[in-house]
Amino acid sequence: MQKTIKKLIAVFTIITFAALLTGCLSPELNNKITSSKTNESAATAVLDNKSEASASENPGSSGNSENKDSSSTDLSDITVETETEGTSPDTSPIEEDVSSDSTSGFKSEQDSVNTVPLLTLAIVEGPIIIEDSSLCYYRVKAEVKGSPTPKLFFSKDDSNSAWGSNIVQVNLSPGESYELVVKASNSSGQANASAILNWQTGTIQTGQTNIVSEEANPGNYLIEVSLSEQKVRVFYKNTLLKEMICSTGAPSTPTPKGTFKTSDKIKYAWLAQYDVGAYYFVRFYGSYLFHSTPFDKQGNLIEKEQDNLGIPVSHGCVRIDLNEAKWLYETVPSGVTVKIF
Repeated sequence: MQKTIKKLIAVFTIITFAALLTGCLSPELNNKITSSKTNESAATAVLDNKSEASASENPGSSGNSENKDSSSTDLSDITVETETEGTSPDTSPIEEDVSSDSTSGFKSEQDSVNTVPLLTLAIVEGPIIIEDSSLCYYRVKAEVKGSPTPKLFFSKDDSNSAWGSNIVQVNLSPGESYELVVKASNSSGQANASAILNWQTGTIQTGQTNIVSEEANPGNYLIEVSLSEQKVRVFYKNTLLKEMICSTGAPSTPTPKGTFKTSDKIKYAWLAQYDVGAYYFVRFYGSYLFHSTPFDKQGNLIEKEQDNLGIPVSHGCVRIDLNEAKWLYETVPSGVTVKIF
């Protein structure tokens, strides 16, 4: 009886000690133990599934060797799956795509570098003498390269751009000769070439390409024409360089408003339709130009027209004093922005 009681006490003591020991474990440790057991169960389930699949694929192999082989391979698979599980999905492919796009989707620095114009001329037709021999004509084509795309300027085009922006026609009277001057200009430089056109023969004169200096860069200039004030203002790098009184178009023949670009220059021309001449023409839009106040056939300044400076009386061109027209002609490069308002 006493032996039975002692055994019961011993069993009770062991049970109590085990209960106390279990109660002393921290919740965190209990969770880890539980998680470990869960992971082991999951791993065992995966292994069992793969073992069954392997057995079905290799029915002739022994069961023990299958379990050993699959465990040595599949444990590493489980580890990889566990490590990947906590990372952002598809991280590596996204990085590779961005790298690829950044290489192919943008121009390199070399591609975006500005280049000076390169200009070549060719006589594509002529000399063509019409049936009654009263006229001979040439058609001259200009090819230009450069970045930004250069602007082309021709000293003459009797076709009025009928053949496109880079082909002009030059008409000659019997025995006449003419030197067609062609310029190509962008913010990086200016290229020049010319064609000597005679009644019977024409030759191309190779020009040259010049890198522009700061003062010759048309992007550094701006010309403003105020119709209400009858004034022309020339700016260089946003600083007022010169202000001039002008005479713009009369109400019946107004000067066009808008934004334009200066192009070719002509030192002197006689305007037969108006029976006057003028100096230092700078074209800014079609038949509209800056030029001096008018002169008569004898080369004398017409004082009445000089007195009209400050009054809108012209046929649409912008007239300025002779000396100021000469300054504009010689100082400001071609390709300058003109704003008329």
